[in-house]
Amino acid sequence: MDSKNNASRHPCHTMDKEDCARDRILHAAGAIFAEKGFRRATVREICDMAGVNIASINYYFGDKKNLYVETLLLAREIGARQFPTPDFSSFEMPEHRLRAMILLLLNRLVANHGEPWPVKILMAEILDPSPAARPLIDGYIEPFLDAIFTTVAQLLPPQASEAIVRQTGLSIVAQCVYYRFADALNRMVIGEASYQADFSVNTLAGQIYEFSLTGIEGTGRRLQRENVTQLNSAAV
Repeated sequence: MDSKNNASRHPCHTMDKEDCARDRILHAAGAIFAEKGFRRATVREICDMAGVNIASINYYFGDKKNLYVETLLLAREIGARQFPTPDFSSFEMPEHRLRAMILLLLNRLVANHGEPWPVKILMAEILDPSPAARPLIDGYIEPFLDAIFTTVAQLLPPQASEAIVRQTGLSIVAQCVYYRFADALNRMVIGEASYQADFSVNTLAGQIYEFSLTGIEGTGRRLQRENVTQLNSAAV
């Protein structure tokens, strides 16, 4: 790829020279890491695409691994800028909060993105986490999952175990993630025209929300029946 053409997409008009070079390296690294993975990507091709000297990696990032960590964090930041996280505490009803979480996750995973490499590199880390993913997990993924678990726990009866809460929460997330990983397959099976008409982000968010809420309510009824059975058995 022509490094001059690539650099023109990130002109850094509001940055000084050093920040601009660092920004070009990060965007070039993101595109190459997303395409080739950490191991096959080379420092030289990243620098060629960014239009910088090969020593720039050490100067700005220390080494290739630290560059990869920074690239993951930038990928997350790009997604957060495009689809900001709402103030979940403002939703008094956990049902409304759950729907907002599902919509946010689908927007970040499957909505049309102006720059596709951030989603691709994040999905690669979800499938096969590397040690470099730890800051991403600690700063973003784990807090988001904890918010899902907290919301699900509020929708289930108090006797729901932590395992049931987590299984339920992860099942909801899995429905969203599926539409990212199986996007091409889904379009082939369903047909492009039908998929575009019937599987918009908002439509999927509503369907996953209703399906999940029905499942949560069913789990709650089962737990309550089990609780009554246990109480009756103890009373005999």
